[in-house]
Amino acid sequence: MSDSRDQIDVVPLGNGRFQVAQGSKRTIAYAVAGRDTWVFLDGRTFVVSDTTDDARRRSSIDEQGALTAPMPATVLSINVAAGQAVKRNDVVMVLEAMKMELPIRSPRDGVVKAIRCEAGELVQPGATLVELEG
Repeated sequence: MSDSRDQIDVVPLGNGRFQVAQGSKRTIAYAVAGRDTWVFLDGRTFVVSDTTDDARRRSSIDEQGALTAPMPATVLSINVAAGQAVKRNDVVMVLEAMKMELPIRSPRDGVVKAIRCEAGELVQPGATLVELEG
């Protein structure tokens, strides 16, 4: 049986902003379209892709092992170092784009293998920021 709290309503507000409502909770999501669509909601980043599973398998980026830039952005801070253990949802760095701070979170527990950017650097969409292992 479906509960009204399970229903999610998304209302476009313009300029890549959307109101997301679930029950009485309301929040704003930001979406940026490119080759993939990047959605920023509650400090988390989601990638929505139209590519097929075969194309995804042929990608040169290991999506489980690398964190990539969702859009052109400036690296504000890097909160980890190579060799450091991280937990799922730890903020590994903060980017700034479109006058917003975008926390980049670890998608899983692991160890930072390498950091591929520097604070103050302008990064492009899809650029590898941090590599994870483990």
